[in-house]
Amino acid sequence: MKKDELRRGLIDGTIHVIAKEGLDGASTKRIGIATGINEAYIYRCFKDKEDMFAKTFASLDDELVSKGMQHVEVMYMEEIDYVSRCRIFFIAIWRFLLGNREKCRTFIRYYYSPYFLRYSNEEHKERFSPLVDKFSDAFRTEANVWMILNHILTTMLDFAVKVFDGAVPDNEDTAEHVFRLVIASVGQYFKKDFKY
Repeated sequence: MKKDELRRGLIDGTIHVIAKEGLDGASTKRIGIATGINEAYIYRCFKDKEDMFAKTFASLDDELVSKGMQHVEVMYMEEIDYVSRCRIFFIAIWRFLLGNREKCRTFIRYYYSPYFLRYSNEEHKERFSPLVDKFSDAFRTEANVWMILNHILTTMLDFAVKVFDGAVPDNEDTAEHVFRLVIASVGQYFKKDFKY
């Protein structure tokens, strides 16, 4: 198996183990067992366990940014009213999160861990900068677009976990409720007046 294939296999295994066991339960031994890859290869593909966690998060981050970039153009479709544009973008990301339970749980567990601040925070901001740039035109000049997008993401992640845990149903009413919470909290920063 080539190094890139080993690396991808270990990242996939790390996602699976963190989603199931949490970061504390994600030992290199468990990841090796989950992947069927000898634990020694972890240290051939990554500096250490923390590096493997950070690269796993980077992979998830890249996928999320890529999904956002696929759908961000809707925000520039002037023939559609602004709230509808926001709803289309939101639903695409919401469905992506809910359709990737293990990836979403792993993302959340790492994002809210001390590992994130220590190893990934700056790179996370850099990875999201294309989305920040794309959304900047939508918000007033004084708005901190990074903080707004961060708030939207954390709100969506929080409710995704509630869906996964069965606290709220995975249905259109939940999606609409979460969308309205997001719009209500960030709508004041948009350049255009709109009602929701």
